[in-house]
Amino acid sequence: MTTEVLSGRLVLGIRTVLALLLGLAGVFMVVLAVFLPRTTTVLVVQLFASYALLDGLLSIVAAARAVRRVAPRCFMMLEGLVEVGTSVAAFILISSYGERPRGGLLALIAVWAIVTGALQLAWTFSVDLRRGRLLLAATALLSVAFGVSLLGWRPPDLLTAVWRLAVYALLLGVLRLAATVWLRGPDHEHPDSRPGL
Repeated sequence: MTTEVLSGRLVLGIRTVLALLLGLAGVFMVVLAVFLPRTTTVLVVQLFASYALLDGLLSIVAAARAVRRVAPRCFMMLEGLVEVGTSVAAFILISSYGERPRGGLLALIAVWAIVTGALQLAWTFSVDLRRGRLLLAATALLSVAFGVSLLGWRPPDLLTAVWRLAVYALLLGVLRLAATVWLRGPDHEHPDSRPGL
């Protein structure tokens, strides 16, 4: 049981680092977007796709190893599969359109954020947590809000979209870090409450 708890925390910790790295890279991409918008578009798509692939694979690992109940495992597995599928679609999108991907890219990222946020929210309320549920729910709602902000009434331009991605990833990393620290207390070692966000 201790090994499974540590495994869940390790996966959440790695996912936290990935989100923070995506945010920091996003800030760099904002600066780059001012000077080289075409190159930045390709780099942002590749960076996002790589992040979604790694985060999706970690979700699948967390679902396979850290959760015993069927409902949380299904939500985590679905989240991982959505992320991997989104990653593959983003790589295909960028390779088929060359330097300037068409409008489907923002919609792809927006739908990814909304769906993964909804799955994370479902996971949060399907596990037996003694503490930290609101923090995990805030993390999930952040993803949904990010997706909605990309769809909006008017799709954002490249610079605005990259800024939103950077801020989202930094906030996601901070919330995941807080969840990792908050959930690691000794009264949180219930077998159905492994962190897998």
